[in-house]
Amino acid sequence: MISPSPVVTSLFAFRSFRTRLLVFLLALLLPVLLGIYAFVNRENNTYTTETINSYLELGADVFDFTREEHKNTLLTITSTLTRDWGFRNAFGTGDPFTIIDAADNVLMRSLGAADMMLISSMDGEVIIDTRTQGFERLEGEWLALMESAASSDEGIGDAVITVEGVPYQITVIPLFLPTPVAWIFGGYPLDNQFAATVKQSIVSDVSIVQFRWEEGAASDAAAAVSVIASTLTEEDQSLLIAQLQETPLEAQATTRRIQLSEGEYGTLMRPLYGEPGEALQIVAVIQKSYNENMENVQAFQRVLLQFYLAVLAVSLLAVVLLARSVTRPVLDLARRVRRIESGDFGQSVQVSGRDEISELATSVNNMARGLAEKEKVRDLLGKVVSHEIAEELLSKTIELGGEEKIVTVLFADIKGFTSLCENTPPEAVLTLLNSYLSEITAVIERHQGVVDKYTGDSVMALFGAPLSRGNDAQNAVRTALAMEEAMTSLNARNRAAGLAEVEAGIGVHTGLVVAGNLGSQNRLNYTVIGDSVNLSARLEGLTRKYHVANIVSETTRQSAPGFVYRELDLVRVAGKREPVRIFEVIGEEGTVSASTLLELTTFASALQAYRARQWDEAQALFEQLGGAAVNLYRVYLERIPELRARKLPSNWDAVFTFDKK
Repeated sequence: MISPSPVVTSLFAFRSFRTRLLVFLLALLLPVLLGIYAFVNRENNTYTTETINSYLELGADVFDFTREEHKNTLLTITSTLTRDWGFRNAFGTGDPFTIIDAADNVLMRSLGAADMMLISSMDGEVIIDTRTQGFERLEGEWLALMESAASSDEGIGDAVITVEGVPYQITVIPLFLPTPVAWIFGGYPLDNQFAATVKQSIVSDVSIVQFRWEEGAASDAAAAVSVIASTLTEEDQSLLIAQLQETPLEAQATTRRIQLSEGEYGTLMRPLYGEPGEALQIVAVIQKSYNENMENVQAFQRVLLQFYLAVLAVSLLAVVLLARSVTRPVLDLARRVRRIESGDFGQSVQVSGRDEISELATSVNNMARGLAEKEKVRDLLGKVVSHEIAEELLSKTIELGGEEKIVTVLFADIKGFTSLCENTPPEAVLTLLNSYLSEITAVIERHQGVVDKYTGDSVMALFGAPLSRGNDAQNAVRTALAMEEAMTSLNARNRAAGLAEVEAGIGVHTGLVVAGNLGSQNRLNYTVIGDSVNLSARLEGLTRKYHVANIVSETTRQSAPGFVYRELDLVRVAGKREPVRIFEVIGEEGTVSASTLLELTTFASALQAYRARQWDEAQALFEQLGGAAVNLYRVYLERIPELRARKLPSNWDAVFTFDKK
């Protein structure tokens, strides 16, 4: 068997349907909304990253383009210088001061496009240097640039060279008079001004950063990082240096995130001087803040969150209204069902609409009407037969036939009722009879008995049909004792009302019967039939013969322990061949007085002597018990003389036969 999931188990822990519906909606809606929110947020972050990366790539391209434009401008200026008549005359003088004045004049006219100039001979001897770097011959990077230009087809070269620690974009071309006589080096610095100029074009921050490794250090060793030029604040420059020091060499060509004072920045490096791993490397670092895009993303997230909250609120309101539309009629139906349960079948429930709930309300109303009709039938039937028989008839399909059951049958009727009717007005007889029947019926039902039928002044009660209680015989015997007590209180009321006193005779027998519905298809009667029923009726009739209030069979005595019995006789009743040992119930054990127990013992001895045909001893004992004053003893005192006179067979069994009912 598949066990329910924890979610289903926890969901049905709520008693209220409305709460379960709300929890179900939240359990269904929240993951969906959160999933959508997480997906949109991830896509926004991806879009932001891609956007920043594209800005950085574009910024790096613009940076390279700006450098190229400055290089072209510088080349134009130096080319113009080689054709300038005044400069050519100044160079022709061979006077370094005249030449440097002419060079400064050209730099001034360049409007900042060039910042320094160096002129050397064709073999590398320095003629002038506006930056006065102090070397007399070209060396290192300067010499390498000259040789690169000399070996090129155009005779032109360019490179980034540090001048006094500042990277310069340097261009070199030859000076023709008319043959090449010198090399003219022109350059502009990649400084804060250049970075600010580039920032205006790319709307991103630009930094010129220098990496310096100690000679012999491993390629993955930490570098000394310094900022040469930057559009960042000094605080952000320090943060940039700290984070670039941790940048692996292989990561320089990719974009990465760094944390500056105002938030995250995307960075992308462009090499300007040297190669990764060389002793000195200068790179351009393009930085683009995520804040602007993140502000847009966060604004979108706020709008999306507000939208989700609105959707959730509207959904909850809709669920509450839906739940109310369901639970209100359901609660009305529940109250209606509780009223039906308590026996109130009126006041039907009205539910508008044509949905399932309205159909349920219609079914409940129809059920109430059906139960009301059934209750009327039950009430009417309960007045005709006992409650248990009514339930048996109403709870099963009514069919002719029955089943064999062990049942204790009790018969009770009024002794001398015929003569009572002759001397009493009919109205008084009816009143007396109804009081008597009501009294003993209450006793029977109080002891879980079932009244099978009333026949005039006679009542037939069943113990064990239609339902067996397990102690049916004991209930029947206890009912017989309670009937005797009820007769005492009833006669007290009859005397007060001026009615005649009555005495009931009770017969009880336990045996096999057939219990079921008897009659025709149109008219049925639930009852029991069999020899056990007839014997119970015969025992009730014998109460008049033995002048006792009750007689029970030996079978009942064996089935109902816990009581004190007096064996009355061994008889053969009319219609039966087998003798029956009969007893009188005296009372429950522990409630019978010592004198009564002594009397019972004496009677048992007298009965034993009687059966042994010890007539003198039996007569003496019966006379000792009360003689003619007690009717039961008088029965035996009257029999003894007759038996003395008769010649009894040797196998006489002391069975007394009753030929009449």
